Amino acid sequence: MKVLNVYLSLTGNTKKIALQIEKAAKANGHDVDTIEVTKDIDKDTLNFLSYDFVFVGSGVYLWLPPQDMIDLWKSLQMKYVKSGDIKSYAPRRINKKAVTYCTYAGPHTGINEATSVPKFLGQLLDHLGFEIITEWFFEGQFNSKDSFYTQFNTKGRMGDITGRPNEDDLIRVDNMVKGILQV
Repeated sequence: MKVLNVYLSLTGNTKKIALQIEKAAKANGHDVDTIEVTKDIDKDTLNFLSYDFVFVGSGVYLWLPPQDMIDLWKSLQMKYVKSGDIKSYAPRRINKKAVTYCTYAGPHTGINEATSVPKFLGQLLDHLGFEIITEWFFEGQFNSKDSFYTQFNTKGRMGDITGRPNEDDLIRVDNMVKGILQV
């Protein structure tokens, strides 16, 4: 299967997950292209329709993905509308599947702070006719030099998230990728 693995990581948390997705998919015999979203990414390098399975992930910032991901999604949406690949009724494409995911710290309301990000990321793919198989959520520590934020690694609703995503999280990613790519 041809797999696209797209992610944006401002602190390194999502990058850990994305690289584990790549490793697990390759270990299970799949051809994987991993692309990190940056401010100056060329939207033409992302052709979702040439892949069988797409993973897309980002961190959560004020309940949304970072602005660079939002801007890229707007640009890609326009590209696919102009090309005719997004149709008004969003018909399903056969054998096109996706997983969206995020890393989050959720000090105040836990996972509730994160639920909108995988949904946002999935909408472009859903409009393109991909079946969104599931949404994944991974805890990630605050990586900041500002002690106001890093205090939430131990004082938030989710308990001590220092070092997350950790080795146990990456093993979980491995198992999830192995399972989902059998669908």
